[in-house]
Amino acid sequence: HDWQLHRLRTYLKQRVIPFSAHYRRLFAEHDIHPEELHSFDDWSKVPFTSKSNLTVPREQQRDFVLIPNEAALKREWGVIWNAVFHGSAFAKEEIEKEFRPVMMTSTTGRSSDPVPFAFTKHDLANLDITGRRLMEGGASQREWRHLNSFPYAPHLAFWQAHHAGLGFGTFMVSSGGGKVMGTEGNIALIDKVRPEVVIGMPTFLYHMLREAAEAGKHWPQLRRIVLGGEKAAEGMRARLTMLAHDLGADDVSIISTYGFTEA
Repeated sequence: HDWQLHRLRTYLKQRVIPFSAHYRRLFAEHDIHPEELHSFDDWSKVPFTSKSNLTVPREQQRDFVLIPNEAALKREWGVIWNAVFHGSAFAKEEIEKEFRPVMMTSTTGRSSDPVPFAFTKHDLANLDITGRRLMEGGASQREWRHLNSFPYAPHLAFWQAHHAGLGFGTFMVSSGGGKVMGTEGNIALIDKVRPEVVIGMPTFLYHMLREAAEAGKHWPQLRRIVLGGEKAAEGMRARLTMLAHDLGADDVSIISTYGFTEA
């Protein structure tokens, strides 16, 4: 806990307060100072950020983005070290890895207006880490093959699954879901690749497995069916288990993941 709070204080002091207009105002309005956060009770005094805070006009959404102050960065020992020992060009490149947006995703807009999220190379490296942890939490194996059937879209579920393969160092093929290859195309891909793990939306995977079972497919290699992107009730999980058994997969686990872009 001490280590976590130390990391939190450092991150707030070095990155959030100096470079985020929204959180700089928020902390000032509530007279909260990062160096005073010595317990989780202290941290609980910081107000929640809600979806309503994010669904603001585009020019105000920029207040959440970490926009670096060049003068402040030049005073950091890490930047000074890189400049002295590796040159100014290297130091600039390291700064850009942390702060320059290279990718964007968006919330789906089901419960409110879509909100865009910018990712830097630093953020994408964190997707590798969280993706590896998802693989480890689901007890996947590096030698297994994985099918990512989330739709190709600027939607975090697809990209998190993609980075899970990179972070875990395993084989991952992305089909784009039903709208790209169609149900038959996804079934044919599973026939060819023989993945132990299929990942995707519960409704699509249920439809695909039902079609495959009706077509008499035999997929005994299946070990994990990983769900995300929408709710998966117990009844849906039970039906997926039954369909997997119909396909010859008697040792399959159904895993529901929960994620939201804001976090």
